Amino acid sequence: MGWRAFHRRIVPAAACGGLAAAALAWGGPARAGFSVCNDSFDVLNLAVAYDAGAGFVSEGWWTIAPNRCVAVIRDRILSRYVYVFATDVFNQALLAGDAAFCVADDRFRIPGADECWARGHVAAEFAEVDIGEAGHWTLVLDGSGTPPGD
Repeated sequence: MGWRAFHRRIVPAAACGGLAAAALAWGGPARAGFSVCNDSFDVLNLAVAYDAGAGFVSEGWWTIAPNRCVAVIRDRILSRYVYVFATDVFNQALLAGDAAFCVADDRFRIPGADECWARGHVAAEFAEVDIGEAGHWTLVLDGSGTPPGD
């Protein structure tokens, strides 16, 4: 495959060390939202999908350098699931997922997930992140290649 399989460690921000602590300090006082930290040696490109109040919306792209965190959703998250799609610099998907949402080549905000092709977009398979009742959540992506919990 040529690209290193990524592993996702999903942790609440309060339980995450290092990068997530820096992300919280950077953002000032605790607040609602969803952050992603890149704990790998590779740059990654990221898109998210979430319930924005009037249904799901997908947004992208964020480019996250190694050992950096980005707040991708700054508002309160209205459902217990956030969906994430990440690629490496060779455009290879880094997370396995089965939730289809729309993406575009350039920066985008696309309402809904239906008929991506008919609306001029591409369908991508996003990974589901269960954030439960958390007010703020940090997803840490690393290059260990081992499944969560192993």
